[in-house]
Amino acid sequence: MDVFTMIKQTITSEDSNPITKYFDIGRQVGSYGPEMVWKIYDAVRKEDKKEASVCIFEKKIADKLHKPRRRETVTEILRQGVQLLEKFKHPRLLGILHPLEESHTSLAFATEPLFASLANVLGRYDRIPTPAPPEIRDHEFLDYEIQYGILQITEALCYLHAVEQMVHKNVCPQSILITKRGTWKLSALCFAETVRDGKDSVICHPWSTKVPKMAQPDLNYIAPETQNSKYCYFLSDMFALGMVICTIFNNGTSLIEAEHSTAIYQKQLELIPERFSDVAHRMPLPLVEPVEKMINKDIRYRPTAQLFCLLKYFNDPILRSLQQLDNIDIMDYCQRTEVYSFIAQVIPSIPKKILYRHVFPALCLECSTADTITSALSPLLTLIDFATREEYVEKILPFFRLIMNSPKPVQATVYILDKLDTVLMKSPADEIRSEVLPFVFNSLESNSLQAQEAALNAIGIIKEYLDDSVMRNMVLPRAKALYHRGSSVRVRLNALSCIDYLLDSLNKMIILDEVLPFLTDITGHDPDIVMAVVGIYKHMLSDKKFGLTHNLIATKVMPPLIPHTVNPGLSMEKFSALMEVLREMLEQIDRKRRNKMQEETSAVPLPKRGSICMPLVDGKAKEDKSGTPSSSRIFLTVENSGMSKSRTEQSLSKMSLIGLDRSREQLAAVTSAAPSSPDMQHVKDDKLSINPEKESQRRFSLIPPAGGTPGISLISDESPCSDRPRRPSTQSLGQFTLPVSWFGEYRRGSSDSSRRSSTEKPRRPSTHSVGILPISMFGEGGEKPRKTSTHSLGIFPLSGFDDDSYGTYTDPRQRRTSAGPFITPEFERKNSRGSLFGFGESKGGQRRASFQALGESVMQLFSSK
Repeated sequence: MDVFTMIKQTITSEDSNPITKYFDIGRQVGSYGPEMVWKIYDAVRKEDKKEASVCIFEKKIADKLHKPRRRETVTEILRQGVQLLEKFKHPRLLGILHPLEESHTSLAFATEPLFASLANVLGRYDRIPTPAPPEIRDHEFLDYEIQYGILQITEALCYLHAVEQMVHKNVCPQSILITKRGTWKLSALCFAETVRDGKDSVICHPWSTKVPKMAQPDLNYIAPETQNSKYCYFLSDMFALGMVICTIFNNGTSLIEAEHSTAIYQKQLELIPERFSDVAHRMPLPLVEPVEKMINKDIRYRPTAQLFCLLKYFNDPILRSLQQLDNIDIMDYCQRTEVYSFIAQVIPSIPKKILYRHVFPALCLECSTADTITSALSPLLTLIDFATREEYVEKILPFFRLIMNSPKPVQATVYILDKLDTVLMKSPADEIRSEVLPFVFNSLESNSLQAQEAALNAIGIIKEYLDDSVMRNMVLPRAKALYHRGSSVRVRLNALSCIDYLLDSLNKMIILDEVLPFLTDITGHDPDIVMAVVGIYKHMLSDKKFGLTHNLIATKVMPPLIPHTVNPGLSMEKFSALMEVLREMLEQIDRKRRNKMQEETSAVPLPKRGSICMPLVDGKAKEDKSGTPSSSRIFLTVENSGMSKSRTEQSLSKMSLIGLDRSREQLAAVTSAAPSSPDMQHVKDDKLSINPEKESQRRFSLIPPAGGTPGISLISDESPCSDRPRRPSTQSLGQFTLPVSWFGEYRRGSSDSSRRSSTEKPRRPSTHSVGILPISMFGEGGEKPRKTSTHSLGIFPLSGFDDDSYGTYTDPRQRRTSAGPFITPEFERKNSRGSLFGFGESKGGQRRASFQALGESVMQLFSSK
């Protein structure tokens, strides 16, 4: 048995066609050609596993001709038709994948994947195994399929007539093949002839019974002039095309059924107008008149293939998009982009059958090439968007999975990531975890900035499909690493945005352990980076679930943010956003701390927020009339009205407006040292300060800084009135430095004006200079004696010149605390030299010579300019 088996295999291998070395041949799906002699088989190319079809002519079919010469004639005609197809490369002609191979028993060649011939679909099942495949028996054409098929065959004739100057001579359903994409292809060029010498016809032999049927065109579609006049024109092919159109709309029955008889042909040729009227009502209205002209016996009425293509019947957006898609191979990149953009717009209007049979396979073919995938992805993702979930899973997903896993240009990756929401809507959950998520994570590690940015943006879309472990172990580390690895601000901003997207999906521990330390370590000063970090903190402040407590805010968050408040790169808007977040943090700290402290010390009332209350008397803050605690900071100014620029003024001009902050002990000592009196109480009620709205501001402060010493002294070191050491004055009044206590006090109406000795009632030495005095102080003032003061000649308490108590004031001078600068009232200035510090000579008072000299020195000092 083994020997017989080996002999059988040897004989079989010798008789088999060489094409089997290149293709794995499957089942037969159809037939075509003269007398349907070519059998169509499904096949797969061994080299690249690409789908194809193999057409085989078995020579034994011609054995019944009984004459070897006839068998050779048929074989030569079929061989010529295949060779012409190999020569002509046009999208409307059948494409050849492998050239003709011949063996002792057969002819074979490989083509693009074929569905069947038009004759098979219309019901002719010659040389097909019985029963016919169900997809052929049950096939029904859509209107768009017929419309576009007729246009495709017309375009093929345009090419043959205009470019190749060739007449087909056998346009019939047996010569038209339908691919698995649904396109119609013209084939069977075995009878085609070239028109030469600029003529429009060729001489041909009419159909005859003397020639084998498989060696002649189909008699039912031969033009009258070819059969009667033995001439074949370009317009003869248009007659045959008209007959094919009528056959399509007549349920596969031709208007002429000659049954291989020329006599019957001639009889039925006369019945064409009558039979056409029965078929016309089934045709689209725009097609009736042109087809009627095409099948006219008079050649002059027939339209050319070029004119027939221009019918309004073919002017449809869907047909135009399909037409451009089939011609995509001969277009450049820019033209391809325009075509795919137009197809994406009309995809919602294309019928599902055409969409998945014609458009989708074409897009798959384009997406398999790196040069065209970028432009072809636009209509493909649009198709995914309009597909149902079942259609996507069954028809699109297997191919789209290959696209995601295969190498592709950066632009294609970015486009898929930008449209990832469309894919997620249609993909099953297990497909998302196994295919989509790895695709996004791999894009995060890409070297392309665009791919990284698109992947970061996609994280916000896929986060609902990620659990905490994936977030913590895969997404968050990649985002942080991308921030540290990124060389541009744009990449870092995208990484921070990704982290912001993830916050809602992360638990509190991940945020505190992973996110917060990462944010606090960011030290960049770029304004955009700062704003991104501020935005994340603002997001974290919006909900307690993020775990951002007031302790973390005070110790971790705010210290790195505060230096950015002086960042010169921040615009007004960004600075305002930063300050808003900082205020919100401070508000949270304030609220939490106050609540906690109030719980701990519920018996002690807390002060109002935003106030600094310093107790002045008995440990309690003194309040003004509005209830607001008064400040212990005292500002004193002096008015420079008409003073000369003396050395004293130059010295004091160097002193700025300074606040003297006294401690509780100092203020308590001052208030306890002063005796209780109505005037003193008045000073306290005035809060020891001058109201700036009632008093004009003076240029120089007469109160030295805290801990400093005055620049001018009127008290000598040996004075018994000195209760604390003072720096010697650098600008004394004249040649001497005199203590203020030497000047006695006078009562109103006293003629001798006796001076009270400093030893009887010691006075606190003045801390001010006598050199700064308003000139109005040195008036006469005889009728209005000065009120008591413990200050220097230039500084008096406000209560010293109360209009109501001035005339009745008789109390001796008391020590008082200065409450600020004093502006003297208008005195009657007469004999100012004789009235300085006294009541004037008109009252009969006598003055000491030292006082007289002091007054003259003061007047000389302040009157000279």
